[in-house]
Amino acid sequence: EAQRASDQTVLDGSSVRHPSWTRGRWLLCPALLILAVTLIGSMEASGLSNTTTTTTTAAATAAKLESKEEDEIVAVVISDTHDDIQGVELIRSRLSKERITADVVLCPGDITTMPNKDHTKLPDAKEVKDFALRAQKLVKRLSLIPSDPRRVYWIPGNHDPLSFFPEANIKNPVDIPGVNVHGRVVELAPQLVLGGFGGCSEAIENGKEVWGAYPYRDKQIEDKIKPLAKAVEDAVKGKGCSMLLMTHSGPHLSSTTHVTGHDPNSLTAPGRRAHVINSGSPAVSSLITSEAVQNACVLALHGHTHQGMGQARVGGVPVLNPGSTLHGGNFGIIKLRRRGGTPSGGGALVRRRVSPSYDRASRKQKLRPHAALSKAGSNTMDMHQLKHLEEV
Repeated sequence: EAQRASDQTVLDGSSVRHPSWTRGRWLLCPALLILAVTLIGSMEASGLSNTTTTTTTAAATAAKLESKEEDEIVAVVISDTHDDIQGVELIRSRLSKERITADVVLCPGDITTMPNKDHTKLPDAKEVKDFALRAQKLVKRLSLIPSDPRRVYWIPGNHDPLSFFPEANIKNPVDIPGVNVHGRVVELAPQLVLGGFGGCSEAIENGKEVWGAYPYRDKQIEDKIKPLAKAVEDAVKGKGCSMLLMTHSGPHLSSTTHVTGHDPNSLTAPGRRAHVINSGSPAVSSLITSEAVQNACVLALHGHTHQGMGQARVGGVPVLNPGSTLHGGNFGIIKLRRRGGTPSGGGALVRRRVSPSYDRASRKQKLRPHAALSKAGSNTMDMHQLKHLEEV
């Protein structure tokens, strides 16, 4: 019941925003909340399968997306691909099958699989170039998804070359397509901007660091993120824009950055850790809880925490972790609509799975039942809640 109440709040869009910042407001479309339960793909857990219901919902959603209105944007969010070109192709096939046309693709990092300082052997210059070439190849595949191939917006993750961080002043060995938005703000549409920041902070379990930071520790991120915070404030206060925020490491205040299972890459492996790994960034949390972001951010999205796939909120800002493409074939879809002069907030978050699933070792497709995922600690809904939403 508490979950239903939470979802009803999302449908009502009841969050309060400063009236002077709502002109031309972009918001997430509540009608797409139903899509949050499709999660098409393989689920290891039993007892949740309902192929008929899920397929019907997917068809209805496709119809909603196909009838796109003026001043709307459909964005596909693909994160933590880790060189998984086949996974990207499966996503592209799924979108084509459901006749969903993406206006933009958003990639919150970990495009490739370059070892960082957590590993014993760091790559040499030749190997770094190889990883950059892998990233180039993958982003080229991402550029086949949007209607305009130039509209792929990405940031570097903790497994991407240091040359992808412009302030490092290291020449990129190859040209990467799309737009690198690390440390800056770019315009997605009139009165809608996207701010980005890549890399990850250190992950903490029971007071101890278990995963290292790259390329900055969180104390350094606090300083490095200030120019982005200023650019965001100028855009939302000075120009009255709405915004999306895309980071690799999510806000530490969000459950989407928490690893509770034994396997950080699995959504379904049984068992719970004695202590939660918090892989989120306090510096990113500080940015999201700032006045400017709280009043103008339509959605904060991030990657990095594979098991944290799902949605949450930090204050009044929705947070989305689409999960990893490599580890489970996960991705997200969001639909944004401009509502001129209407002080509205809230909205819908979307996350899905590639159908069919595939085995990462053999890369061969495996047909498994469609199912909805019910996961404690997130806003994911079960089939009973699906029925409730359909009635709403």
